[in-house]
Amino acid sequence: MPARLPPLRAAEALEAVDRLGSLAAAAEALSLTRSAVSHAIRRLEADLGFPLTEPDGRGVRMTARGRLYAAEARRALAILRRAAAEEAPLSGELRLACPPGFGALWLAERLCGFRALHPEIALQVSASRRLGRMSDAGADVEIGFGEAAEMPPEARLLKRVSLFPICAPSLLNAEPGLRRASDLARLTLLHLVTPVDWERWLQASGAEGADPRGGVVFSDMPMVQAAAEAGQGVALGDSLTAASALASGRLVRPFALSIPCRWSYFIRVGEGEAAAALAGWIAAALPR
Repeated sequence: MPARLPPLRAAEALEAVDRLGSLAAAAEALSLTRSAVSHAIRRLEADLGFPLTEPDGRGVRMTARGRLYAAEARRALAILRRAAAEEAPLSGELRLACPPGFGALWLAERLCGFRALHPEIALQVSASRRLGRMSDAGADVEIGFGEAAEMPPEARLLKRVSLFPICAPSLLNAEPGLRRASDLARLTLLHLVTPVDWERWLQASGAEGADPRGGVVFSDMPMVQAAAEAGQGVALGDSLTAASALASGRLVRPFALSIPCRWSYFIRVGEGEAAAALAGWIAAALPR
């Protein structure tokens, strides 16, 4: 007996929750209530016979199987949208340059969403390692991470982030534990480029004894996070680049305090419909 096809609205609800990260954001994108989105997903789970989401504080997060199902639903919905569209699908080569942390820790696992919408576009992604400067002039879409004053006039703000400590669960649970900010004095601090952000966080927390100038300095965020996951120390992360590691439990937040990051993400978009489509997809997929 063939498997029962899911209701289209339920598939759209699940895909939106997976892409946007919350019931509230999905409800806003679909012009529904949060209750309606939640009910659609519960009905879909009942039809399928396995959980797609699980409780996460006051919200939900996707299960591993739910993320796989959402990825397939995204592809199916894209096929239906293309079939209904009158215009020819976008095609050709498209080059994106972005910071290593943005590319490796957020973008890479979500690219299937853009590929499902535009399968005929050949996408090339490269790392732009000069923080705060959009140096790859050959890219169609460029994302920079830095201060507004460092960005070219045509760049626009893409995403502001806040910083908070992240570490491996083993480090959090090891005796004598990590319960107060002052406990950071006996642990290794992991830095991205400069110790300035740790100086700001420690000052805001009122921690005593911790030296923000000590520890290890890395040139990009993937190395910082890899060291944190390996239990080598405590890093400062954000809800964008640390999202997957926090959701899977590879990293935890030992303290709730967060501070605004000095830098933000900016985007510069070249000419052409494909570049505009990629920039629009990235902006829509970012958590609010």
